[in-house]
Amino acid sequence: MNRVLLEKHHHIAVIYLNEPETLNAFSKGLKEQLLFTLKEVEQDESIHVVILSGKGKSFCAGGDLKGMAKKYTTLEIKQTMDQAAKIVELIRRMPKLVISAVHGYAAGAGMSLALASDLIIAEEGSKFSLSFKNVGLIPDLGLLYHLPKKVGEWKAKEWIWKGVTIPVEEAYDYGFIYEIAEKNQALERALVLAEDLMNGALQAFIHSKFIINSSSSLSFEEVIQKENMSQTFLRTTLDHREGVESFIEKRRPEFIGK
Repeated sequence: MNRVLLEKHHHIAVIYLNEPETLNAFSKGLKEQLLFTLKEVEQDESIHVVILSGKGKSFCAGGDLKGMAKKYTTLEIKQTMDQAAKIVELIRRMPKLVISAVHGYAAGAGMSLALASDLIIAEEGSKFSLSFKNVGLIPDLGLLYHLPKKVGEWKAKEWIWKGVTIPVEEAYDYGFIYEIAEKNQALERALVLAEDLMNGALQAFIHSKFIINSSSSLSFEEVIQKENMSQTFLRTTLDHREGVESFIEKRRPEFIGK
């Protein structure tokens, strides 16, 4: 069964979670295929932007509770968690821009997956659910890293301990949603955003992604050094030359991502 589907549109890869009968719950098979597909896309130099989406009624309903009901050894549980964590780690270090197109529910691990991406577009009526407490677990897959940075430590604790479901409008107000799309338009709006990003200074976007993603563990001086290294490289690119020339010539730049 193809639990994950991959479509390529020019320089854009759309990755679909494809277990709609479970609202794309993070089953073992889905996680394995998602990681495999992300690795494939990472190695494809023709792809510049990746969109994560879900087939059916929801983006991702979180962990596979039926799978969790089976008995596992402590070692097996740890290995499963380590494997799942590779998904969000790859999204953050991938030299591509990653957009999550959310509809329906992004619950539990589904919310973790969305927060690991670079930008989130969510359609009207979608919800982000912190349902971990209902099964006696903590948030994982990086959610305890991302959420406090978005909403602050105290609000993150409140939401997690209460197991709240966050409407898309509130998520937008807290700043972790880029855009609220109309019903059934999240993927379409993500494709429009992807095209817009590809027409920009793509190399500069990727360098800024890497620095921002690592900045919380760095000192101010270390960030400055990373900025200087990236800026030194970017000053040698064709896109920088094009940007300067277009400014002087009073026209729109035509970037090529090099």
